[in-house]
Amino acid sequence: MNRKNTFLWFVAASIGFILLVVLSLTIIFWQQLPAGDRDYLIQLGRQNLGFLFSAAVLLLAGFGFALDWLFRLYILPIDKIAAETRLIHSVNPAHRIHIEGVHDIVRLVNVINESADRYEELFNQVQTKIDCARAEAEEEKNILAAIVAELPEGVLICNTEGQILLYNKRVAQLLIGANDSGSVEPAPDSCSGRFIGLGRSVFGLIDKHLIVHALGEIAHKLTREESDVAAYFVVFGLERRLLRVEAVPILNHRREFTGFILLFHDITQQLETEKQLDTLLRSLSRSIRSALASIRAAIEAILEYPSMESRQLQKFKEIIHQESIAIGKIIDKTTSYYSRQLQTRYPLVRMPAGEIIAAAANKAREKLGLTTQIEAGDVDVWIQVDSYSIVAALLFAQERLRSETGCTRFVCRVLREGRFACLDFIWNGRPIKMETIRKWQAQPVAVADEALPATLGEVIGHHRAEIWSHSLGPGGQAYLRFLFPITDATDVEHIRNLTILSKSRPEFFDFDLFSQPGQDPELDNRKLTELTYTVFDTETTGLDPKGGDEIISIGAVRVVNNRLLHSEFFDQLVDPKREIPPLSIKIHGIQPEMLKNQPPIERVLPLFHRFADETILVAHNAAFDMRMLQLKEAAAGVTFTNPVLDTLLLSAVVHPGHKDHDLEQIAERLGISVVGRHTALGDAIVTGEIFLKLIPLLESQGITTLKQVRSASRKSYYARLKY
Repeated sequence: MNRKNTFLWFVAASIGFILLVVLSLTIIFWQQLPAGDRDYLIQLGRQNLGFLFSAAVLLLAGFGFALDWLFRLYILPIDKIAAETRLIHSVNPAHRIHIEGVHDIVRLVNVINESADRYEELFNQVQTKIDCARAEAEEEKNILAAIVAELPEGVLICNTEGQILLYNKRVAQLLIGANDSGSVEPAPDSCSGRFIGLGRSVFGLIDKHLIVHALGEIAHKLTREESDVAAYFVVFGLERRLLRVEAVPILNHRREFTGFILLFHDITQQLETEKQLDTLLRSLSRSIRSALASIRAAIEAILEYPSMESRQLQKFKEIIHQESIAIGKIIDKTTSYYSRQLQTRYPLVRMPAGEIIAAAANKAREKLGLTTQIEAGDVDVWIQVDSYSIVAALLFAQERLRSETGCTRFVCRVLREGRFACLDFIWNGRPIKMETIRKWQAQPVAVADEALPATLGEVIGHHRAEIWSHSLGPGGQAYLRFLFPITDATDVEHIRNLTILSKSRPEFFDFDLFSQPGQDPELDNRKLTELTYTVFDTETTGLDPKGGDEIISIGAVRVVNNRLLHSEFFDQLVDPKREIPPLSIKIHGIQPEMLKNQPPIERVLPLFHRFADETILVAHNAAFDMRMLQLKEAAAGVTFTNPVLDTLLLSAVVHPGHKDHDLEQIAERLGISVVGRHTALGDAIVTGEIFLKLIPLLESQGITTLKQVRSASRKSYYARLKY
């Protein structure tokens, strides 16, 4: 119950008590009077009834005016003084109290304002020292930030939950097509529909199975204390560009896993060039080998039918024969060297063949219900593979074997034959025809809920492997063989050093999100400072959603880790497919010609839905903006289920003594400059700054969680507004 209601109850109780006392005294006095006096008073009252009634009314009116004067000049000012004093020492030291009232109240306000002057002076001194220290830290931070931002490789740093903590301009360009400034502003005509930003999940950019597999591989390497603990895989970026990704763990001072770094290299052009060179080399090799075969045939003919002096002819024959053999060796050596070079540039790493078949057997059991028995053999031979894609390819092959043969049990073995490792899947039955295997190779690798952007043949080709099927002796068994080149243990490998954080916090970047909890459906008990927000605003053709007014602009900005991220924004004009009233144009300044060739709301709303995914929506007078969005949900095929906070309601909760809660008035009270008013993005930024200022004011009233702030908002008068 607020102070006004309390006061009204107090007044009613006081009046009731006084009336009760007067009535009691009157009854007692009446009982003591003689009968004649009673008759006289009754007659006197009847003669002066109008006068007595007027006197009672005047008495009550005087009492009411006195109480109202007391309420307006003493009670209400005390509430306002308390709220504005809290405003001074929490978010706006420059604010001063301006209240008209009685002398005592004015004197109290002057004393508070004098204290505020001294507080502001001390606050500015402390702030100056903080700014100096911050400037020194920022200078060092910006050096590293500039280096990371301009790296030719894409850099993405995540915590254990997969939330993005840091990214540079290059990775935004590779994955979503950000502009040169690094902005993540969407472009509906060409954008991939993906967004990158602090606090967002990396799984919205990269298939979760790939990252989970890479992290599992890293954990296994850490357990074995290997020198190279990085994992590698390949993804498609914007415009189907092929990106080589290197995943590196981040360990704390106790060598505990606290996050990971993803490094992106664009290898599209490199692979295309090497593929062309590889084709040329193979063609050259075939041509020269054919020529050599002809030379050898001619030599054999000359040797068989000599027509010159035998000694000279024999010498000539030996020279030609030796040279032809030397040319063949050179070709073989060049081809082998080029193949090894191509393999080292593609993200292949050395692994024991036994680990590959064990991983494939485990996945076959989990996803396909197949039983795979691994025979003891040459499982310790090492091959170069992209573990994720080759395990997926082996799983794909087992699924096709089950469909083709009906078998659900296989025996797997690894054999070493010279410079090659053979991975065999054995079953009881006949071998698979080569025509069938060729069909498999033309199909994309997809099993259960996992899929690769490549065919089985492409995966095998990248690994310089071969595949065929054959009978296994007279026992009625057959096998499907994958043949891989063996990698020498002496081959030079690139080793990525571990990134280990010091015991104290990092010096250059704020990695508070490392300790933040992940996305949790039970948001109500989360603190306001821990949540991620999308602060948004809409500009419309008018203020009547039900009457046909349409959205013409949506602007939004993100708040992550209690910081407003100006670089992560959404700003899009919308074609309303109707005329814009001149009065609306005067307010927002959006001319009809500015909306020509802009996308309709049916295309813009899904992008905004993706931008705001897994965040709390914040707006000023959110009831109106949410109504505008909800009316278009069916047409756009999306539904906004995000929790919603309204700065209009929050301001009323924090400052119940103020009547004005429009954007400009709130901004003035909180010391915020209003820039870009009545543009969707400009209003969203101002609303975001207001929201961040309101959080400590809410906390001072004990409102710290989402549940508490929603409960307090519902009690506000403005929560009754409907659109």
